[in-house]
Amino acid sequence: MATGACGINCDVCQLNLVGQCSSCGPGRSDLAAGKIAAQQRILGHPCAILACARLNHIDYCPRDCPSFPCDNFSKSNYPYGRGFLDMQRRRRGLGPPALDPSGRPIEVEAFWWDKLAHRQVDHVANFTLTDIDGKTGHLRFHFLEREILVDTHARCLMEKENGEWEKIQRPMLELTVLDYFSRIDCLYPMGRKIVGSEDLSDAHYFTGRNRLPTASLRARFGADPDGFAAAGARLGGIPQQMADEAFRLTPFPRVPLYYLLWLASEEFAPSISILFDQSIDKVLSPPAIWCLVSLCNYHLLCNI
Repeated sequence: MATGACGINCDVCQLNLVGQCSSCGPGRSDLAAGKIAAQQRILGHPCAILACARLNHIDYCPRDCPSFPCDNFSKSNYPYGRGFLDMQRRRRGLGPPALDPSGRPIEVEAFWWDKLAHRQVDHVANFTLTDIDGKTGHLRFHFLEREILVDTHARCLMEKENGEWEKIQRPMLELTVLDYFSRIDCLYPMGRKIVGSEDLSDAHYFTGRNRLPTASLRARFGADPDGFAAAGARLGGIPQQMADEAFRLTPFPRVPLYYLLWLASEEFAPSISILFDQSIDKVLSPPAIWCLVSLCNYHLLCNI
């Protein structure tokens, strides 16, 4: 891949085509090290973006760096303009695409809120180990380090920002939360068995286009176990003695997901497995499990 750390694809640049300029390569590559040495020799200093990426062990700034777009981009006219950077900031705050496995928009129907509104809040809180907000009386919990309030009166999710509750539009999260809180009916035992999607009672659902999405995770972390571990730790993940690198995420207090990275070998390409506590079969529908995995994947990839 001839893409520089800054995100520029040198394959589509005429300067590269005619041999006037070579790609900087990913920040962790030997190509980047050689480019920095050449820039230092010819210009007296390296590209600030490339040097920063290499210093921080980052391959591609737009994909891998939690600070992108940073001052190295915004205070320079190279390689992006202001409009592009503003677009990046805006779209990075939109959340995951609200699409089901078929690519159709996810719609949260009113009956989900009706169903939850008829539940006893204290029962749901006890079964899920979530909290009841003292001020509003609504369910409150942490979803991957984000504090979420389930407002059954306004029929929306709220997220705490700078000490204040703000309404959020996250259909995939909303559907998952409502499915879980509406379905749970007791304190199910946990820790008995860890299973894959093929072991669930509705395993047939997770076939074909409904397979758990892992391609983007493999592309990002397949050769970067340290980055994989760091992404999990950032979301509160607990390291696990499994595979070549692994951690446990807890998007809901009693719904763990296990992420396992297997590095490439002479015989096999890198792979990522996502496992569950067997109790997930009782508390989430197959579509909600798929949505939950997609949400966790998104936050692992997005550095936010």
